[in-house]
Amino acid sequence: MNHLGSYRESKLLRYAYACIKLVMPRSGSYRIPTAAALIAFECAARTGSFAGAAKELGTSQPAVSRHIASLERQLGTKLFDRSRTGVSLTEAGRRYHDGVAPGLGMIEKAGDETTEGSTGERVVIACSDPASHYVLRPQHDSLRQALGERTQIQPVIFYRYSRNLPLEPVADVVLDWEATIEAEDRVLLFREAVRPVCSPEFAASHAETLNGPVSGWGGLPFLQPGSTDGDWASWEDWFQADGRPEPAPQFVSFDSYVYSLEAAVEGQGIALGWRNFVDRHLKTGALVPLGDGYVERDNHFCAALTEQGRVRPIARLCLSVLEQSAASREEA
Repeated sequence: MNHLGSYRESKLLRYAYACIKLVMPRSGSYRIPTAAALIAFECAARTGSFAGAAKELGTSQPAVSRHIASLERQLGTKLFDRSRTGVSLTEAGRRYHDGVAPGLGMIEKAGDETTEGSTGERVVIACSDPASHYVLRPQHDSLRQALGERTQIQPVIFYRYSRNLPLEPVADVVLDWEATIEAEDRVLLFREAVRPVCSPEFAASHAETLNGPVSGWGGLPFLQPGSTDGDWASWEDWFQADGRPEPAPQFVSFDSYVYSLEAAVEGQGIALGWRNFVDRHLKTGALVPLGDGYVERDNHFCAALTEQGRVRPIARLCLSVLEQSAASREEA
């Protein structure tokens, strides 16, 4: 499987959960939700939509809603905030997702490792959802060619950057900002740099304002890229470099950077674009750059080996390929 979210394609995963249900009845000491509820929860959290989760899982939206409602009743807490535009995780939902996604990954990996006749190797890469979308996915083909066609490259998505995320024994390689990585075997892939971006239609409809000084942009919607309490750049960093809008900007917050960037593509406002994350959208014309250029920070996006990855040649080769790919982009 190429993505942890494609659970419906994994017979091993379904079998593992069927076994759990047989040997651990609901009346026992283990309070384990059903496989369907956990899978529906992870898909809804990742897609930001019950409808999107239903489409991915090949079921109906009411079925996903029932699974989520059952899970919330069992846990005794609200996992999602619902709105007309979709759903977003509550703080409790975020904490639960941080445990569920790696847990499902470990179950799947254990099943694959015990399957008789299994061929090829697997390298597991832990990264955020934005890094999976915009950094890892564009390099998937080159990684496959370098590592071998029989090698499986499996992303394990963690919801937000966290020093305390239990990545072992799930991952061989971690992709993250250097401030959150403490590892001996680490390579710097690219320096952090941000600039505003928006859709061509939004730029055209607000051309007079956007062609003027940043101080006049205050009446426009600024899309907030998820949590702002991490070690990565924020709108405040860009304002300090290029100017501050007056009056204060109207921020529209999203639970995920992917959501905020896709909202910008849809023309909902101005997003903060990270270099090497927005390149594909800029190349296709789905987004256009604003301002005078990128504002760089003294922070780097990195690839690092976990303790498990350090003893696996395939993981070291993966790290080398990522490093070489980054060097090629710099030269270009």
